[in-house]
Amino acid sequence: MMELVPGVHLHVLPNRDFATTHIQLNFTQTLDQAQVGSRVLASNMVETVSANLPSQRLMAQAQSKLYGADFSVDVLKTGQLHTVRASLILPNDEYLPEHATVLPDGLDFLRATLLEPMGDPENGFDPTIFNRQKEIALDELAGLQEDRQYFALRQAMQSYFAKSEQALPAFGSAELLEAVDQKQAYEAWQLMLANDRVDIIVFGNVDEALIMTAFKKWRWSARTPELTLEYSQPLLATAKDQSVQLPDVSQARLVLGYQLVVAKPDRFIAYVFNTLFGGHAISRLFMNVREEAGLAYAISSDYNLYTGLLLVEAGVEVEQLTEVKRRIAAELARLQTELVESDELATIKRIMMADYSLALDQPSRIIEREFVQALTGQFTTSDQWLAAVEAVTAQDIQRIAQATQLQLNYELIGGNQDATSNA
Repeated sequence: MMELVPGVHLHVLPNRDFATTHIQLNFTQTLDQAQVGSRVLASNMVETVSANLPSQRLMAQAQSKLYGADFSVDVLKTGQLHTVRASLILPNDEYLPEHATVLPDGLDFLRATLLEPMGDPENGFDPTIFNRQKEIALDELAGLQEDRQYFALRQAMQSYFAKSEQALPAFGSAELLEAVDQKQAYEAWQLMLANDRVDIIVFGNVDEALIMTAFKKWRWSARTPELTLEYSQPLLATAKDQSVQLPDVSQARLVLGYQLVVAKPDRFIAYVFNTLFGGHAISRLFMNVREEAGLAYAISSDYNLYTGLLLVEAGVEVEQLTEVKRRIAAELARLQTELVESDELATIKRIMMADYSLALDQPSRIIEREFVQALTGQFTTSDQWLAAVEAVTAQDIQRIAQATQLQLNYELIGGNQDATSNA
């Protein structure tokens, strides 16, 4: 990793094993609720058109001329950070017709698209295209609301997190998008270019000097963003209970939120614990609650190191809710009071290490790992990661299980009328 100017980091990962070159620009700031909607809609605009390519047709043609390049602009959230990610995937020159080269043209396409959006400081983005993109984004959000699993998870997040910004998904909410106009979105994009931390990651069979020279020409301004990655909140003495009733719900949704805050060296123990508890198809929740007892259509757990939140989600029949919760509590209690058998722990670790090794053959996973390590400042080699997982003991698992505290019990159930109760 090298710093082009303060706050702008270039990561070049040379690799000759793949037929594609991946270029990714990540613009990151501490999540600000007032800016999320603007950043999302600005991202949609820049993905769709630019000053040089003022229609979706022209944008598609430009990518086609780059031998079928794939360009996208997305948003994501890591802990308390919000990132706008522009990605361009190009074919490696070795696989093109003789003497053809695509990388310089691809870099020019990226520069023009990101730095020269279709708009101006006085009027903002083109209003016709902007309003259409806004309608599309709102339609997509409305569609998600019909997904009861998504609906339950979002409501549970709003109930769990004490800070409203932390409950937001990366793409915001309908209310936040509705409030944004084309000028606000344009201004947000310009602020992002000027002030966000930037991580440029280039993966493929590339010349590092060429890449560095190309991105230096972007004339980046120095920036010193104040980024706060980890989120924490006080532990509740008693878990929150929330039951939401909707008339069109046929399958109940259960979301349990546990606080699990660990020291950074213990993060590998937490990863193994989560996989053992509910994070895999051979986990205890899946095998004992779904497969053996037949009490859930689906059940899983997921752990977020940066928020200290362990989530358990399940789809069940409403009459089975009480028993499912009892079984989940029993599985956690067993991990807290009984040491895991050596064979079971070895199997879980072997699966995790196999999955990790497999991911090393996927460019997207390699790039994502580089980005997260840059944000966290925790650089771990593959060998170190595998060794850390292998070193986890049954006593470690028990200690982490004992630190897991239930904070939220959320239920989405069917009924004759809308009703919400909190206790």
